Amino acid sequence: YPKGTSIVSLTPGRKQFTVKWNKQATQTTGYQIQCCTDKSFKSNVKMVTVNGTAYTSRKVTVSKAKTTYYVRMRTFKKNASGALYYSGWSAVKSVKTK
Repeated sequence: YPKGTSIVSLTPGRKQFTVKWNKQATQTTGYQIQCCTDKSFKSNVKMVTVNGTAYTSRKVTVSKAKTTYYVRMRTFKKNASGALYYSGWSAVKSVKTK
């Protein structure tokens, strides 16, 4: 399984926020970011996939302004046969949109 990563910062914007994370170039094909208004990630979860390891930030557009979103992320590795392997989720951080 690939090594995990951690969220460095969350910068709020109007109906959006920017996620910055620590680069994980070894054993990794890309990143997955999950955001939700529910702290337990049970409903209305938005998933953003970032293919490649060259990026260390991503802007995520959400539907509500002035709302607290909870964010977590993980890395994934795709092998030659197409199977995906995931790291564990990072610690959950929160951001309030403007």
